[in-house]
Amino acid sequence: MLGCLGVVLFLVVVGEFLVLPVWMHDLLAAQTPPQELGIGETALLTLGSLLAALVVVWTSGRRRPGMLWAAAGRAVLLLGLCVAAALAVRQQFGTEYWNLLAAAESLAAGATAFAFRRLLRRWERGRPQPGEVWLALVPFRERDEEAQHYCVVVGRGPAHARVLQITSQNKDGRAGFVRLPNDGWDVRSGKDHWMELGPVPREVPYRKFLKEYPQGPCPRPAWRQIRAGCPQEDPLRAVLAGVRRVRGRIARLRAAGG
Repeated sequence: MLGCLGVVLFLVVVGEFLVLPVWMHDLLAAQTPPQELGIGETALLTLGSLLAALVVVWTSGRRRPGMLWAAAGRAVLLLGLCVAAALAVRQQFGTEYWNLLAAAESLAAGATAFAFRRLLRRWERGRPQPGEVWLALVPFRERDEEAQHYCVVVGRGPAHARVLQITSQNKDGRAGFVRLPNDGWDVRSGKDHWMELGPVPREVPYRKFLKEYPQGPCPRPAWRQIRAGCPQEDPLRAVLAGVRRVRGRIARLRAAGG
């Protein structure tokens, strides 16, 4: 019962905020004589709707460093979809009874936001995003094997994510390693952790990530270091590394067959 009530409140209240300029236009147009929104009023109402869309998006996805710009883009997309839904309702209902029309527009926008939120949560489930700490089978650099490690996702490709490995082995004084705080992702072990920074990130296929959800966000100080010091992937080097791995596997298969 409470769940259904919450959904209804979401549809009505959130939908109303998402299409403020639309139903306010209908309200003023129904006055005698008809009135119109000014440029400043329209801008202010649009800003309010955009903030409402940003809140919906921000509470739908996982928290991670660098999320703000992605959330802003998604908020603009959500707002456009909600306005389109409200205008479609206006075209179907007409504008004779503005109060019923405003309620229908708000419900349409709320339903659009609800569906958008559900799709976004499903989209992010099991999909590593940059700025998150995950548990995965991370390949070794010196041999064609892999081991279970925590890692920080720094980039995404069509079939793999680029990661920096995390280790609990003491790397103080070692070039290319920095201490990684446990804040936000490891609240139980109490161990110190270090993260590699120097080499090109390792590639981990998405099927090699061992959980559906991340351990948590990468601590912001460490993420700033990554953004400042992590080298960009060299496409030619990545292709050559892939060729070497394939040749190594072929050689081992031939040796095993012989």
